[in-house]
Amino acid sequence: MPVVLARIDDRLIHGQVTEGWGKMLTPDFILVVSDEVAGSDWECELCLASLPYCIKGRVVRVDNAAQVINELDEDERASYILFESPGDAYRVIRSGAKIQQLNVGGMHSSQGKREVVDYIFVDDTDAYYLKALRDIGVELDFRDLPEHENIDVMTKL
Repeated sequence: MPVVLARIDDRLIHGQVTEGWGKMLTPDFILVVSDEVAGSDWECELCLASLPYCIKGRVVRVDNAAQVINELDEDERASYILFESPGDAYRVIRSGAKIQQLNVGGMHSSQGKREVVDYIFVDDTDAYYLKALRDIGVELDFRDLPEHENIDVMTKL
């Protein structure tokens, strides 16, 4: 089954992902793309431990993600892909991952970031990569939960 959700969310696995989106899309597998998490055994373990028992998961580095993502299209499981940032998503897609749509649902406040909507804060690098994703033909869907409306964030960057 193809990937049912590719999402940028700096919190990675949490309630909105497993419950909010999960009730609608019922994933069997979640792929976390994160150099930071993949680089630490205890962070990998902690990240995957937050999955419900019925959902399997894996953490991969950004440089290895495209191949794994493309293999998921041939898998029988409904899968999610989670990215920490627009830059990571851009790198993975440019290296060959077949992703046509990205949900942008959680880029939270931190030093140097400005609020675009209440759940999306960006700095200049984030804005650059969101525009770059759009420019290479990726459809961007800005909403935190499936029942909410897509907001045209691009005009606010």
